Amino acid sequence: MMELSDSAVGGFYGRRLSQHLGMEGDCLLRINREGRLALAMTRLTCSRFVRERTAAIPSEPAFSILHQLGDLERHSCWLAGRPRYSGAFGAGTVSVTNLMDNPQCEFKGPFDAVQYYVPRIALDEFAREHGAKPISTLKWSRDQRDPFLSTLSSVLLSAVEQDPTTNQLFIDQIGLSLLAHFAQTYGGMRPSERVSSGGLAPWQERRAKEIMRTRLASNLTIADVAAECKLTPSHFARSFRRSTGVAPHEFLSQLRIDEAKRLMLTTKLPLADIALICGFGDQSYFTRVFSRNVGTSPGAWRRARSEG
Repeated sequence: MMELSDSAVGGFYGRRLSQHLGMEGDCLLRINREGRLALAMTRLTCSRFVRERTAAIPSEPAFSILHQLGDLERHSCWLAGRPRYSGAFGAGTVSVTNLMDNPQCEFKGPFDAVQYYVPRIALDEFAREHGAKPISTLKWSRDQRDPFLSTLSSVLLSAVEQDPTTNQLFIDQIGLSLLAHFAQTYGGMRPSERVSSGGLAPWQERRAKEIMRTRLASNLTIADVAAECKLTPSHFARSFRRSTGVAPHEFLSQLRIDEAKRLMLTTKLPLADIALICGFGDQSYFTRVFSRNVGTSPGAWRRARSEG
């Protein structure tokens, strides 16, 4: 489940993070799994060139993954009061901090970055789902870029800043991909060979497709559909793609487009009403998705068929 606000009090992300660092920033999204926070994304910016060394952050069982969107002249870090590193960070590089270590930071130069906040319990549950050993820590070489994270950050920033009505299955899918990336690439997690690598059982595939067809207009999440199939969200997403050849959010998007076409051909409903009925949220988002997939706008598509 994805949330687009920053109302939570706990966790070193969102406003708590930006205020501590003396920067502009807010939580762009929180992704929950099984009712618990699994990942939070915060955009941070600051035009001031010099900032004071921050106070120590109180210990909490979580990791802060700072992904630089722009070049930073210097980032210095202290853990438990002792200097850990100090140096320039180019755009695309990543710094990972265990928030149990009471970190302090100092930044020099204009700042533009995304922070991913990952609670340890989310990593533990992810490893358990995949039959893997618990992840001891997350780490990444500070002088290396992470092209995969750069790509997903760009996709998420576009989704939450330009398309706030993007369907939740899509956001959930990206969130699962990020969690898997952090667990495997940063945490060295290796799934057990005992974990099933097949697709959905026939009854599970039928049930998943039925739920998507009957709940087009709702804020359906991967967790909702997975629960009906008696699977964890990550296992369901992986198995659904193996069975159908497409990700759950892609399948749902096509269902919505097909239903919109049917309504445009068989009714005189306004496009704004069709957008809501088919779960697109608003007409502008409906137009973007339809045009991207069909090659023409809904209005043009409808006129061409009514004139023919």
